[in-house]
Amino acid sequence: MTNHRLQLSRPAVITATVFALAGLVSGVVVYLNRSEQLEQQVPGTEAWLPHLAVLAVVAIWFVVASRRSPLGWKVIFAPLGRPIAARVTATFRSRFDVLSPLRYLAVAFLVLLEVYMAWRIGEQVFAGLDPNFTRNAWGGPSYLGAMFCHYLDGALLYPICHVLLRWTTVRVPQVPAVG
Repeated sequence: MTNHRLQLSRPAVITATVFALAGLVSGVVVYLNRSEQLEQQVPGTEAWLPHLAVLAVVAIWFVVASRRSPLGWKVIFAPLGRPIAARVTATFRSRFDVLSPLRYLAVAFLVLLEVYMAWRIGEQVFAGLDPNFTRNAWGGPSYLGAMFCHYLDGALLYPICHVLLRWTTVRVPQVPAVG
């Protein structure tokens, strides 16, 4: 019998938390240094129609992934899980071959993208209070609209990064759960 309990990677959770907190701090800095002059709204910058398509893709992905995964709805936390963290670590510790530099670059890029997204998600919390930050943003000009569209992008990009990481990292042998 296999253990289907979600096991988070402590380093992954700490890294995501530190970068989200750094994003919160940088968002406060952006907000405190905001301009008093309100930018002009540019028609068409809100991008609601593409985001409705993104919403449909994310919803379909979530339904399919949560039904197929033994984790159920907790599959959304897979990018922070021990299995993918072990694969990333094993990739950088693996024997060097002709494709290794490409693999290393791809994995490093995907991990950095995930870290950047954690920072950006944090930044938007307070920076989004600056009307100019959301004025011509996707989902703008309102705070809630901009946050919805930007977080929706993250909800799509994290699973894409996770799938690409599973494709580009080396496999790690499964250790049977003791219990």
